[in-house]
Amino acid sequence: MPRAPSKSADIELDIGRYELRRAGRRVKLARKPMELLIFLLNRRDQLVSREDIVRKLWPSDLFVDTERNTNNIVRKIRRAIGDNAAKPRFLETVVGKGYRFVGPVKLVEARHAALGSGEISAQQPPTGPTPGQWSDRSSLAVLPLLLVGAADDDRGLCLGFADALISRLGNLAGVDVLPTASVLQVPLEKPSAQIASHLGVRFLLRGAMQTSRSQSRIALELFDTHRNRLLLAKKYALDFEHLAGLEDSIAKEIARALNRPLNPPFLETRTRYSKDPLAYAEFAQGLRLSSSGNPALIEEAATRLSNAVNRDPTFALAHATLSVVCATRHFESDPARTYLEQAEFHCRRALDLDPNLAEAHVANAFLLWGPSKNFQHLDAIAELRRAIALQQNLPHAYNRLGTVLAHIGLLDHARKMYERGSWFHPKKAVSHSIVQVYLWSYELDLAENQIQDWIGENSGNKYPHYFAPQLAMMKSEWKQAKSLLEKAQQLEPDEPLLISLQGVLFALTGKSEPALKCLAQACAIPKSFGHAHHTYYQIACILAILGRRGAAFEWLERSVSTGFACWPYFLKDRCLQNLHGHPDFDVLISGLQGKYPDHLGLI
Repeated sequence: MPRAPSKSADIELDIGRYELRRAGRRVKLARKPMELLIFLLNRRDQLVSREDIVRKLWPSDLFVDTERNTNNIVRKIRRAIGDNAAKPRFLETVVGKGYRFVGPVKLVEARHAALGSGEISAQQPPTGPTPGQWSDRSSLAVLPLLLVGAADDDRGLCLGFADALISRLGNLAGVDVLPTASVLQVPLEKPSAQIASHLGVRFLLRGAMQTSRSQSRIALELFDTHRNRLLLAKKYALDFEHLAGLEDSIAKEIARALNRPLNPPFLETRTRYSKDPLAYAEFAQGLRLSSSGNPALIEEAATRLSNAVNRDPTFALAHATLSVVCATRHFESDPARTYLEQAEFHCRRALDLDPNLAEAHVANAFLLWGPSKNFQHLDAIAELRRAIALQQNLPHAYNRLGTVLAHIGLLDHARKMYERGSWFHPKKAVSHSIVQVYLWSYELDLAENQIQDWIGENSGNKYPHYFAPQLAMMKSEWKQAKSLLEKAQQLEPDEPLLISLQGVLFALTGKSEPALKCLAQACAIPKSFGHAHHTYYQIACILAILGRRGAAFEWLERSVSTGFACWPYFLKDRCLQNLHGHPDFDVLISGLQGKYPDHLGLI
């Protein structure tokens, strides 16, 4: 007997626009229910089994509770089309079997492309790209595992396993793998395409871990957002005693799926993560806070990381990260030896535990290029090269290398290092510290854009407020420079970097007495411990502008001997014009050119 016409026959599904409409009005429907509705309509009047639905919606299932989720999705479809499960007019339930779509829905076919939003059916085999398919560098993000089921992450594996893969894939040829810090706050429940777009990557590796008393498993999916398909979907049994071997095996499978060599060969290291879940949780929080630039948050980061190494003294990665945090505190804000001693202890401990840990060599470079070691440029460069050779996806290593190279006058190479570091940032963002290169190269427009972006992102950071008045002074915008200096001093009223810079402004505008007063005040404050060489340089500028050439040169030499040796800037900076032609000045410049030759910038 034929079914009676329904007054709800004004429902239409527009494939091209990927939308459901009732009486011409769009009805909001989430992605999975929309996929299932399209699937059912394409098999109208046929029985569609629950198994077919699961294969369509969850090709690798990632331990999804498919029974509950299927029921929920069907309820959403019925609500969207105004159907009733007890008296269905559109979607019939075949008890124990599946569903049959029988209602009058108009299907508006798409003119181009396939149906759906990008999920790949179980029948579609994963295939990798060929090397020629990339016109530019591609990026990969590896997300922390999603823990499913009732078990707790009692071994710190959800983040730890992802971090281990990130380190192993760090040398993947032609694909830039984002570091762990970039994925710590990614919402794991979002669709793959949305996460990839947010991070600015082409490839996304995500997965889930399910543990039980008898067995633990990991399911992984490698998704290509450009080709809108899975390249790898696989499950693995977990053997906690042989995790390193599993991590290596998976890294090789990912490299094969991407058709990219994984070289140089990964060096054997200790397990990166702690088996103590609380230690790893503290580490993850400390890592997240350590790059904030906020002194209060950095202090909290040090506390978190200290908790991690106290719980697990063999946690090499936490030791290395804590070393950098302590060295940064010593360098930036507090010259107390306590922080320096902690930084040195944790760096040594990290290197002793794992000589092949790239982050430990970065930590050592932070110490070598600091006031306690009198800024050993060449040794720091060697350590940063070592870190990058071990693991390429370390943006902080490139950025620190850029800063070191800029301070010894290799500005073009410094720029390249900052740009290399951007490969491993979400959206390919270049470190704001590149503003040093722009200023010292007199690329003022680039410097202005970078400073504005920096202040827009972090208005409380003192560095863009320090660089902003320098830029105005380079442009001879004296009123603007005065205003910007006042704003900067509201943030850091006792900062000798700013006090001596104010002295430079006074000297440039013919106010010698206030300039000398600023000079004396800056010398009396030891707070800017790590950046003292810039204070010394600005003192040299004050004296040079005022015609005191001998004293100016002595302060310039002091600046060079304590870390700031950017000789191309010395030649361009009009504040030092009175030193040009001074025989000692010429000898200094030629000596720096010989000590730091151009080939030092090569990686």
